Parts: sequence; structure tokens; C-alpha cells
Amino acid sequence: MKMNWHHVAIAVEDMKGAKAFYRDLLGFEIDWENENYANEQFAKVVDLKDASAHVVMLKGYGTRLELFHYHSPQGKKMPSKRQCDFGLTHFALVVEDINNIYNVLLSNGVTFNCPPQSTRPGACLTYMKDPEGNVIELVEYN
Repeated sequence: MKMNWHHVAIAVEDMKGAKAFYRDLLGFEIDWENENYANEQFAKVVDLKDASAHVVMLKGYGTRLELFHYHSPQGKKMPSKRQCDFGLTHFALVVEDINNIYNVLLSNGVTFNCPPQSTRPGACLTYMKDPEGNVIELVEYN
């Protein structure tokens, strides 16, 4: 079986805020954008009758992030999830100079669980939240 990683998708309530965070603050680039993505095939794939969404595909750092803001049907907030709860809990970005990145993001209002920590020899990491509350790990290997 041949496979390659392509993207992670995040449904967002505030597309403007999410784009500003991922593009302007984290440095992802917009690969493509469709403000009203809607057709019968899309609705079938996502299993949502009459689905329409503002979709933004971001690229950078060897991966892609796909942001969805559904016009129809309306989404709802998910309950908070602890890192030990079942299912997807976070995604990680490998960084250089984690302490500097932490300070820059912190000064821009990003919420972190804690400053970067050396959790094992050669790995320093921290968890932060995007504007929608999704958890992102920053990890530096040295």
C-alpha cells in the first residue's frame, strides 16, 4: 500500500481569525481558497446534506492545513478535550529556536500550557492553542 501524508483539516468558527493565526502568525501560505465550496459530491464525501463551506488550504513546513468554515449546516462547539481523552488531540510542528518562537507567539497573545520543557534528552517542547482552542505542539530536536 502506497501512501503519503497530505493534510490535517480543522473546522473553524472564525475563518478570518484562523487565517490570521496560521498565515500571518505561523507563516503558512494560502495554496488555494474557495469561499463557497458546495456541490453534490462534496456533500456526499463529508456526509452532510446540502453542505457548503468556505475552504482554505494552507501549505508550509512540509505539510498542509485545510480550514473549513461551514455555511451549511452550521457547526457547533465541541466539548473541551484532555490530551488523555480518546481521538485526535493535537498536531505537532518541528521548529528551530523554540524559546524565541515561544516568546514571539506569547507576545502576540497565543495561549500556552507552559514555557518550553526538556521532556527527554534532545527534545524540548510545549503545547499551545490556536484561536479555536485546537492544540498544537511545538517541538525542537537538538
